[in-house]
Amino acid sequence: MNSFTATPWPKDRVMPARSWERPAGMRVISSDDHLIEEPGLWENRLKGADKDRAPKYWKDETGFHLEVDGQNYDVPGLPPTFPEGREGFWDVDKRLADMDAEGIDAAIIYHGRLNSLIRMPDKEFWYRCVDVCNEWAAEWKEAAPDRLFPVALLPTFLWPERTKDYLQKLKQLGYKAIDIPVSPKGVRYNSKDMDPFWEAIQESGFPVSFHIGAYLQYSGRGSLGANLNANLMPFTGLFGQLVFSGLFDRFPGLRVVFTEGGASWVPGTLENADKVARDYATELRPKLAQKPSWYWHNHCYTTFMEDDVAMENIARIGDGRVMWSTDYPHPEGVMGSSDAIMKRIFDTVGEPAARKVLGETAAQLWGI
Repeated sequence: MNSFTATPWPKDRVMPARSWERPAGMRVISSDDHLIEEPGLWENRLKGADKDRAPKYWKDETGFHLEVDGQNYDVPGLPPTFPEGREGFWDVDKRLADMDAEGIDAAIIYHGRLNSLIRMPDKEFWYRCVDVCNEWAAEWKEAAPDRLFPVALLPTFLWPERTKDYLQKLKQLGYKAIDIPVSPKGVRYNSKDMDPFWEAIQESGFPVSFHIGAYLQYSGRGSLGANLNANLMPFTGLFGQLVFSGLFDRFPGLRVVFTEGGASWVPGTLENADKVARDYATELRPKLAQKPSWYWHNHCYTTFMEDDVAMENIARIGDGRVMWSTDYPHPEGVMGSSDAIMKRIFDTVGEPAARKVLGETAAQLWGI
């Protein structure tokens, strides 16, 4: 009978002593970590009438909680201290200590509860809530500006004409990275109306990330596992939407990062997309200048935590197209196992490719 040992909750994980001698001069960058916002952020930072209706966000003995207009915005199905219980999630000194223990030199850091606010019906108000959160994270990174690189949520996918000015603001705040939701309600990334959005991103030079989200497709028995399984591998359809809409032909300077969905999805997706392009060539609109896999190898990146299948297929994915992360400090992250995983990557792909996967590609992509 098959069996497995449960992974400890993030708050209970112990950082083991390092047992592997890493090559000299190797800079390790985690390409997907997380930060939880400080309690009271929106109540304290919003101004005027917004302050009176600000999202209520607090921490008590049971964990972090978020409420908007009397509605609970906590993640259903999980006790808050399971995904959000490690102190380094909010205590920057403890975060840096954890990074030191695992030999992580720098990290690209995505937000925590901010994504939940997309449910807010008043989207102009939501925009202002995102804006003050981006301002806060830009200040937070100054605790270790050469190691901590927060990712700004770009809210202008709902208002493409605002994108150019907002990206300029993010540059002034010192951001290197931006992200947008995978499938926001009512938004089609392949729409002609979105072209000003993509044009502004291309002009800015920012790589744009799509990070997985918590989408509740299933209910009933086993729904937690079913939803997690689906949410952790969501990118095949999105890749097809971007490629087959001709996005990269129209905006050849775009760089896209598919975040936290692993990397083993890539080879099968590319093979299938190329076959679709051949088999339906007479009917596809617009006509593509290249086969779909070409756009992957020239415009796209993906991140993973632990993906032996991907490392065994690195030649199909491209050693400069995949970036490792710890996903600190989430339950599915590899905090506490980083040393062993990094050694396995070296053993599987060899040192030149491993150096790219573990930091060189991220440093070049984000200019850090």
